[in-house]
Amino acid sequence: MKVLSQVVFVIAVLMLFSGCGKKESGVITGSGTLEATEVLVSAKSGGTLTALLVDEGASVLAGQLIAAIDSEKIVLQQQQALAALEELRLNRINASRLTRTAGENLDNLTRKSQRIAVLLEDGSATQQQFDDLETARKAAEAQFENGRTSLAALDAKEAQLKAQIGLIGSQLRDSRVTAPISGVVIDTYMEAGEVARPLAPVVTLADLTRMYVRIYLKDKDITRIRLNGPAQLTLSGYPGKTFPGRIVWIADKAEFTPKNVQTREARSDLVYAVKVAVDNPDGILKIGMPADVTLL
Repeated sequence: MKVLSQVVFVIAVLMLFSGCGKKESGVITGSGTLEATEVLVSAKSGGTLTALLVDEGASVLAGQLIAAIDSEKIVLQQQQALAALEELRLNRINASRLTRTAGENLDNLTRKSQRIAVLLEDGSATQQQFDDLETARKAAEAQFENGRTSLAALDAKEAQLKAQIGLIGSQLRDSRVTAPISGVVIDTYMEAGEVARPLAPVVTLADLTRMYVRIYLKDKDITRIRLNGPAQLTLSGYPGKTFPGRIVWIADKAEFTPKNVQTREARSDLVYAVKVAVDNPDGILKIGMPADVTLL
């Protein structure tokens, strides 16, 4: 009996120390699949797709041309507007010349009218002479004002044409589908020759240089982690290799475990989503790879 008691005591002590060690060094783990930032690139304008310049799997840089939409009519509208702007420039030259001449004539007639007014007071000129000069002066004044009005109208027309040219330029830019981010083409939705409607999807790009894993933790674990805290990822496709990561997002609100979790019991639990980022400079990590995450 004494020996049995000692054995029981030793087992109890071992269990105690074992439990304490697990509590102190207990790590938080989770599983998920690798994701990437994906961007759906759409056509801003409608028309025939004249060229699709990328294939699935191609790497592109931000701003790179991906596809082109027929812009022949827009180019013709641009040429028409530019020709109208040149015509306006020539009309402005004529209007400025006529207005300047009208102004010089008005100044001349104004001086003559002032001299005749003085002579009229002295009796050296007749009322008819003064009235004739005043009539001519008023006609020159009206001609000068008409010239100024014409120049103002040309200014307004020029502003209208420039706005129209700006709009056409925007439409031309919209006919060029460019990459908003650097990444890899993971899906294409159109081929050259097809007609694209406005906002029709053309390709999907993914930034594979940085991947994410979303895991779900219970409230007792969520209090033990912090934003930007370290993490470690392992993948079955790379046995013995670990990938460093960090926590980039912690949900503020609990949710029920998503349906892709295997057991019904687990899906009924309230959990917090946690997003862990991992760099992928060599491109060996792929979207959809299952990964186990350890939060350090």
